[in-house]
Amino acid sequence: MEGSLLVPQNRNLPAAVTQCFSVVALCTAVADPNWFQVVPNGTSPQIYGVAYVVRLQGNITADPNTVMNYEGISLLIVMATCSYIGILTGFGAFILSFLGSRHPLLFNLPIMLHFITAILDVVSLALCSYLFFQVKTKLRKKEFEKTVIQTTLGESFVIAVFGVMFSVTASALSLHKSLLKDVRLHDRTEEESTLIVHQGQEE
Repeated sequence: MEGSLLVPQNRNLPAAVTQCFSVVALCTAVADPNWFQVVPNGTSPQIYGVAYVVRLQGNITADPNTVMNYEGISLLIVMATCSYIGILTGFGAFILSFLGSRHPLLFNLPIMLHFITAILDVVSLALCSYLFFQVKTKLRKKEFEKTVIQTTLGESFVIAVFGVMFSVTASALSLHKSLLKDVRLHDRTEEESTLIVHQGQEE
């Protein structure tokens, strides 16, 4: 009984459910190949995203269409890596927040995983945005000025935005409940100390 008072079950259903939506959104964004695309002269689009990195199979060379250079492909690989790791950490945060734990060492682990997931999701989205604007800037150069090229963000980017919103919300919910628990434990400890003092005085 005393152990349950000192170490309450670390279960946070709001954060778990929100993180679940984040993982689903990020999995959908990874499965869909179109983070952003380049359409030259109305032909078939050149689609870039996590699926493009998978198709490379470790062959880090310049894009044969000269749209994406070595640095861009390297950043795409980092973006894909952050996305996959974000899925794993988000799933771990969801499981731990949903099941909870009475073990002191696991008390703050879900909060850490929520924040790591949010950071990884933000990094993935930021890298995609950076590459998109880098490609648009490159296509304004002289060698492309005679070519009609359209560059647009894909549906995966929009889905990833929702994933970031859910992961950030889950982080806030996990931290908020942790702070509330700290306040309640502090108040409970003070009440127990006051009760012990009163009992000692009565005796």
